[in-house]
Amino acid sequence: MTSLQAIDIFLETDGKIIVFSDLDGSLLDHDTYDWQPARPALEALKHRDIPLVLVSSKTLAELEEYSQQLDLQCPVVAENGAVTHFPVDYFPATTTLSTATLTRAQLQTLYEEVKLARSFKCKAFYELGVSGIVRETGLTERQAARANEREASEPILWLDSDDRAVQFEKEMMARGLRCIMGGRFLHLMGATDKGAAVRLLMNAYSSKWPDKILMSVSLGDGPNDLSMLASTDIAVVIPGKHKHRMTLSTRNRVLKPPSPGPVGWNEAVLQILAKH
Repeated sequence: MTSLQAIDIFLETDGKIIVFSDLDGSLLDHDTYDWQPARPALEALKHRDIPLVLVSSKTLAELEEYSQQLDLQCPVVAENGAVTHFPVDYFPATTTLSTATLTRAQLQTLYEEVKLARSFKCKAFYELGVSGIVRETGLTERQAARANEREASEPILWLDSDDRAVQFEKEMMARGLRCIMGGRFLHLMGATDKGAAVRLLMNAYSSKWPDKILMSVSLGDGPNDLSMLASTDIAVVIPGKHKHRMTLSTRNRVLKPPSPGPVGWNEAVLQILAKH
């Protein structure tokens, strides 16, 4: 059964679609951060009252700004799943979605310990500072400052070899931490990821709409999106600007649009909604 055949069968049940999307390299262009090519699909989602949940390595401050730009009143998942926020009264009053396990300060302490002990060549966001973040990302100073407003994760600019990156990851795993590769940076965080946050949100949506059959769709381009893509009914793998393999279980229904960034995002979402 193809992904689109599965959607056909699902929609015959009058089900509700929930869309989860990565930003950088997916809804946003990898280089320009532009989302305008995806406007037709964004408008189609809004017209059909389909929730679009932003799931990103970005901070809550950054996601709140993008939610305003895109006119979204939906939950957001920040810092690769470490921070989840939703509007007041969006879910039943008893809903809690806490996923963070360590604070940023605790992560920095462990990072400094490992970096010093093994002489790894790398620079974390707090070491780069706003000027360094601007240099490495092309963001404005204001945007870079918001990108540095982190609660429970630390992006790291890796300047060492791939083999040393594996060693670094092992050192962090021994301390109960995770290293997840994004589009530009290695992200250090506690024992959580995008997939865990998406699963928690789907449970919350089940409580919000107990009489609806739900179908989850996710879109992402990088290795840090794999847990999210594997956690939804339909996974859309956007072509990414990286060398990492994007391997998903054959049980997962997968769409692969030919175009990268918001162009491919737009193509895939409209293809799915054409079945609606």
